[in-house]
Amino acid sequence: MTDHLDSRALRNTDSYGQRFMRPGTYRYALGPAGTGGFLQEYPYVISVGEGEPKRGEMAQTTVLVRREGRTYVPDQPKISINAGDMVMWHSPEAAARPFVVAGEKDFFSSERLVNESGYTHAFTSEGVYEWEDAHGSGTRGLIRVGNPDVSSAKGQRAWARAQRKGTVVMVTDGQAEPAEVDVVVGQTVFFAVVNGPGISITDRSLLAHDGHRKGAAFHRNATRTT
Repeated sequence: MTDHLDSRALRNTDSYGQRFMRPGTYRYALGPAGTGGFLQEYPYVISVGEGEPKRGEMAQTTVLVRREGRTYVPDQPKISINAGDMVMWHSPEAAARPFVVAGEKDFFSSERLVNESGYTHAFTSEGVYEWEDAHGSGTRGLIRVGNPDVSSAKGQRAWARAQRKGTVVMVTDGQAEPAEVDVVVGQTVFFAVVNGPGISITDRSLLAHDGHRKGAAFHRNATRTT
């Protein structure tokens, strides 16, 4: 299984979205995955005005992220939106190192999805993906990704229809609904976090790998001090 499902490390198959409900100035930074909590300068700005969208409507602004040397740069360093609008961050560069979006305010972070935030992932490999919150809340779910038969024109049309179909998983108070979904290769799943303590959407196999790495590091440190 080669697909990398992890909202803590955004790749070209991922997007992070944050909805801004109150007027104000929100600063943020971009950095390599895993560095969000260590970033101290927030050079990019989102200005949220008092205007509200019409009932049932929400404007969305997409910010494209590119790699420049060792840094990450948005195509729009400063943007203006209305209260209730959403901003999505995405990098189309397949070779770029995974990155994070880190806001100056606690609710605004791709590493911890809090209220009115979201994460999308386009699945490129078939398989069964068990995901859970890497921060320990117990939130979890399952994604089954099928690889349809496209040897015929009918199969190709069916696959194209499936890819255009939106699949949404709502996460409220630590519960995913639906907890299990079925999609096809190439289809995108949107995880919408309505509210919560700050979670991640992470493949369980990656959490096991993280545990092995932390265990090895602890063993090395213990060896040095004995």
